[in-house]
Amino acid sequence: MNSSLSCWGGVVSPRICKSAFLNLGNTEYKSCSTVGLGWWSDSTNNLTLTIETSFTQQNQPYIINLNNQQLKQFKDYSVKFYRILNNQETELISTDDIITLNSDSNYQIILKFQGPTIYNLLPIIYEVFKL
Repeated sequence: MNSSLSCWGGVVSPRICKSAFLNLGNTEYKSCSTVGLGWWSDSTNNLTLTIETSFTQQNQPYIINLNNQQLKQFKDYSVKFYRILNNQETELISTDDIITLNSDSNYQIILKFQGPTIYNLLPIIYEVFKL
């Protein structure tokens, strides 16, 4: 779902889906330095987001600063966030307003957002920086 603002949009999956997967390398978001996505979770409990950037295409490492200020508000609703690295899920637990993550050996950052179906919109906002 696109927005009138460049690099901002939303993710909506069909009600029958329990898990959704989105690779931003297949979208125009890969060329954005700041990305804002809203994930609507009607019945989907898991969203796995693969972040690829223009640095991914150039095989160059990068970092993202994930805006945790918005996300940590949802911890009270049993929403969990994970980093997937080498096929291992590690829960991201932080009270910081920003979580900095390095790209992996494939020049990607894979995140999983998991939660109940009781919330409507989860804001996912990050900035990209070359290392």
